[in-house]
Order: sequence, then structure tokens, then C-alpha cells
Amino acid sequence: MRGIVTYDRRDLRTLREMGLLDRRPRLHVFYEIKSVLGRTDPPVPGVHNMISCFGDNRAVQRDPGLAAVGPGGMRAVRGTPYFDWDWVCPSDEGYRRSLLDLVARAAAQAVAGIRLDTVGFPREGFCRCPRCQAAQRASGLDEETWRAATMTAFIREAVARARTPRAAADAGGGAAPRADGGNPTPSGSVPPPEPAPAPRPVSVTLYPDPFGDHLFRRFGLDVAQLGRLVDFFVVPIYDLHYSTTYWVEALAWGFRDLLGDVPFVAELYALNVDRKGLLKAARVADAYADGILLAYERAPEAVGILDELGPPPSHSRLAG
Repeated sequence: MRGIVTYDRRDLRTLREMGLLDRRPRLHVFYEIKSVLGRTDPPVPGVHNMISCFGDNRAVQRDPGLAAVGPGGMRAVRGTPYFDWDWVCPSDEGYRRSLLDLVARAAAQAVAGIRLDTVGFPREGFCRCPRCQAAQRASGLDEETWRAATMTAFIREAVARARTPRAAADAGGGAAPRADGGNPTPSGSVPPPEPAPAPRPVSVTLYPDPFGDHLFRRFGLDVAQLGRLVDFFVVPIYDLHYSTTYWVEALAWGFRDLLGDVPFVAELYALNVDRKGLLKAARVADAYADGILLAYERAPEAVGILDELGPPPSHSRLAG
């Protein structure tokens, strides 16, 4: 897999004008229809629609009670240690429902895929708000097991909505017009079935920590369970320079071991990053990952770097 990540609609327009959205092998474009800032756009056909799930500055600003709460009453918001954005409590039913509705709206369009971003609890010890404490007590599970069960249930429901085929138009009475201009289907007859839409791949972003059970303990993500639900994972491995790359190799190889048969894609930060260093990091990650995404560089420059990187290696399980 080769692709770019963007939140700028100008990139989509540029790619269409350059004819790159239809090129083969395919260029995978991931567009943020909901960001951690809380900005939400309508779903965009033809690209992977990214949804920031529990990272949402705007939601917490509007309702401070939505913020996840941790040990000692620490709120998972900007300006406190560890947090670059505000995290919403994953137990809030209204907010969860709004996320699932957005997934369903995206699935109603001819999107290339759906990616769940900032999905999980903020870190270990979160969330201990009254909602979460009551839900955990009712479950009879210990805190870590309950957190993982909560996130697995959310992702399972999101995946189910993402893969629901687009609903056919309601059939009206009388003759149904033919799209090809031919004779209408006579009233009372059964029209031939329409071909089912291709399954939409669903991906989930993982924090770049493949060691031991850290993803389970820190974020409530049981990758063994999630690997049965999603098509692939995305691992952001960000740096502003990539002047050394041994740590990129360690992380990429670690995820290859951790995830086993489930594909994963390494996402590298590309905006204003030295081209030589970025290419070196991409080639290192490519030795273990199933694809490379370049994030937030303008589309023409990012495509040029991907072209220089070349096609995915033979071990890639996401070569198309």
C-alpha cells in the first residue's frame, strides 16, 4: 500500500486534477472527515474517510463533563501532562452514538475505506468518571479487562456499520425507470438483483508502542481481538527529522511480531521533513510494514516521494 494522509480538501482537488485518484497501482488517500480539533466534514467518496473517535477538542470545550478522568481527578485535556488534545470519555452514550452515526453516514457513500483514529482510552488509569465506574461495577470485570471489552465492543459496532451495504433506493409503485434508458421493469415483476458493493476495508490507528501488553494496559486495545475485526492497522511513527532510523526499525519490527497475520501500515510525518531522511525512514519501515503513508505534506510533493520510494515490497499483504 502507498498513500497519503490529509485534512486539506485542496489536496483532494489537486489529486483529481492530476488523475492520481484513479491511477494504478492505486494511491490510497486518507482524508480526515473528523479531526481531533472537532471539525467534521461530510463523508468524501473515493478515499479512506478518517474519523477521530475519542479525541475531540470541540466536544470537551462545549461540555467539559465529557472529558475522561484519571487518577487523582486528572482530566485528559490539553495543558496537562501527556495530552496533546482533549479526550472524551468512551462511556458517554450520546457521544458514542454520534460517532457510530458518522461511520454509518460514511458507509452510505462510495468511500474507499473507513479508518478509526484516536480510538481507545487516553492512557492507563483512565477513565474513572462516575459513568465508567458504574459501568465497570455492573460488568463485574477488573478495570483493565473492562476497558478492553468496552473498546472492543465499540470497534465491533463501528466495523459492522462500516461494512453495511448501501441501502437500495425505496421501490415505488408502478414501473421502475431503467438507468440505461430501456424499457421499465413491469409493475409486479422482480428486477434482477443489483451487484453487492465491494466490502469497505476498515482500519484502526495504534499508538506506536508494540512492547508487551502496553496497548492493552495503556489504551484498552486488545489487538488479538481487534485483529479479527479490522482489515489492517495504521501505526504513526512520527519525527521531524528522521536523522537516525534504528528506532523506526525497532518499532516496525515490533509491530510485525505483535500483529502476526494482520497487516499494518506505517504512517510517517512528511511536512517540511528532509526528503533524504524521510526516504531512508520509509525504506526502513517498508522492510517490515505492509505499506507506507505520508502525512500532511502537500499532495504533489508527497506523491513524488512515494514514486521515488517505489512499489511495495513483495512481502506486503496490502500491495493493491
